Amino acid sequence: MSFFIISGVIYPTDFFKLVNMKHLYIKIFLVILIMFSCSKDSDEGYSQTNSQSNVQTSTDNTTSTTTGSSSGTNTGSTSGSTTGSTSGSSSQTDTFDRGSILTNFSENIIIPRYNNFKSSMDNLKSSIDTFVNAPNSENYDALQNNWIDAYKKWQYVEVFNISKAEEIMYGLKMNTYPVGKERIDNNIDEGKTDLTNPNDWAAQGFPGLDYMLHGIAQTKDEVVELYNSNAKYGNYLLTLASTMNENTIQVVDDWTTYKDTFNSSFDNTATSAFNMMVNDFVFYFEKGLRTNKIGIPAGRFSNNPLPDRIEAYYYSKNSFGNLSKILALEARKGFEELFLGQDSNGTEGASYKTYLDYLETDIGSSVQTKLISAKDAIEALNDNFITQIDENNTAMLLAFDALQTIVVNLKTDMLSNFNIAVDYTDADGD
Repeated sequence: MSFFIISGVIYPTDFFKLVNMKHLYIKIFLVILIMFSCSKDSDEGYSQTNSQSNVQTSTDNTTSTTTGSSSGTNTGSTSGSTTGSTSGSSSQTDTFDRGSILTNFSENIIIPRYNNFKSSMDNLKSSIDTFVNAPNSENYDALQNNWIDAYKKWQYVEVFNISKAEEIMYGLKMNTYPVGKERIDNNIDEGKTDLTNPNDWAAQGFPGLDYMLHGIAQTKDEVVELYNSNAKYGNYLLTLASTMNENTIQVVDDWTTYKDTFNSSFDNTATSAFNMMVNDFVFYFEKGLRTNKIGIPAGRFSNNPLPDRIEAYYYSKNSFGNLSKILALEARKGFEELFLGQDSNGTEGASYKTYLDYLETDIGSSVQTKLISAKDAIEALNDNFITQIDENNTAMLLAFDALQTIVVNLKTDMLSNFNIAVDYTDADGD
C-alpha cells in the first residue's frame, strides 16, 4: 500500500476511494488550520513567559538596590505570591500622602506643644527672677512648682530635634543628665554667664536647675539661706533661666517660618524632613526614653545599677519629692500621642499609625498595645526611682524590656515598611 503526507498527517492512497473528495478537502483544511493555531499558541506562550521573566528580573534588580533594614525584608519576599504582596506594599508606600502626616504634626502637634512649653518657660523664668530678688520660702515653692510644670511639658517637645533645635543643640542644652555638679560649682565661683561651651551642657537646663534648687544644700531652708548669703548663686540661677529662655525663643520662632518647608519636605530621601523626623522619633524612644530614663539607671548597660543617673536626681536624693517616674510617664504619653497623630484634645489626624494601617500591616496596632503595657510597667514602679533600684531593680529591668519590644517594632518593622534607613549608629549593643 502506498501513502502520502499532508501537513504532517499520513494518508493511505485508498483513503480517497472511500470518501468524497469534497469532504477530504474540508478535513485537510481543518487539519492545516489546527496546526497553524497550535503553532501560534506556542509562540504566544513563549512570549508571555519571557515577559514575566523580564518583570521578575526588574523586580529583583529594584530590590537589590534597597538599603538598610528594608533590604532584608524585601529580599526575603521575591518569589511566588509573596512577590505580589511586596510589590503592592511598595506601591502603596509610594502613593501614600506622607505630606499629610507632616502637616498634621506641625500644625496640630509640634507648634501647639512648643507654644505650651514656651508659656511654661515664661512662668519659670519669671519665678526665678522673683526668687532671686527675694529669696524666701514662698517664692521658692512657686519656683519649684514652675520647674516641675515646665519639666513635664519639656517631655512633649524633646523629640523634635530638627531645624533650629538640631542646629543649636537645643535638647543637649536643656536636658543633659547626670548634671555636672563640679562644673556648676566652678561656674558659680567664677561668675560664668556664657554657657555655649559643650562642656557646659551638663551644667545648665532642667538638671542644672534641679541642682541649684535641691543639690546645693539638703533642705529648703538651707537652700534659701545660701541665696540670701551669697549673690553668686542667684546670678548663676539667672544665667540658667535666661539661657534656657533664649534658646527656647529661637526654636519656637523658627517654626513660624520653617513650617512650610517642613510640610513640603516629604520625599523619601535621607535629608527630607519626613525621613529625618521618623528617625528622630525612633531615636528618641530608643535612647531618650528607654535608655536614659530607665536602662542606664537600672544598670542595663553597665555592671551595676546607677541610681545617680535618674532624671531629676537631686529632687529625689535629698527628699524634696519624686519626679523621675512622672517624667518617664509623660514622655511615654507624648510619644504615644505623636505616634497616633493626636492633638492635645485627643483628636487624631494623619500619623505613623495611619500610614502603617494603609500599608495593611498590624505593626501600628502592635505598637499601640505595647505602649499601654509599657505604661503599666512604669506605673508599677516606686515613685522614687532611687528606692526602686535599691530594693527591686528587677522591676526597673522589666520596664526596660517592655519598652525594648517597641523599639524592635519601630526600628526594624516600621522603618522597613516606610523604606527608610536608620540614620544613627548604635553603641549600646541592643
